[in-house]
Amino acid sequence: MADEAPRTCVECQGAMSPIVIMDRYYPGAAPHRFTGALEYRLPDDRLSFWTGRYLTAGQVRAFLCAGCGRIALYGDRQDPEPGAAPDGGTT
Repeated sequence: MADEAPRTCVECQGAMSPIVIMDRYYPGAAPHRFTGALEYRLPDDRLSFWTGRYLTAGQVRAFLCAGCGRIALYGDRQDPEPGAAPDGGTT
């Protein structure tokens, strides 16, 4: 995250800094659990026959405004795999 451009808040034009959104629950001994980076998928994605999971379209990153406290989420698309066509097929 150190190489990214600074972000500006759309509400107050304050400086935004990266934050981590934590998954909080109480069933276990630890009150906080970090499950890794938030991810998103596209609406038309289907479950994989082999893994039973959705393919990840990218990661979600969170930023907090120092001025007004606004939290903004941004989606980062994953880089296509080598040999993949822009539409997701193979070349």
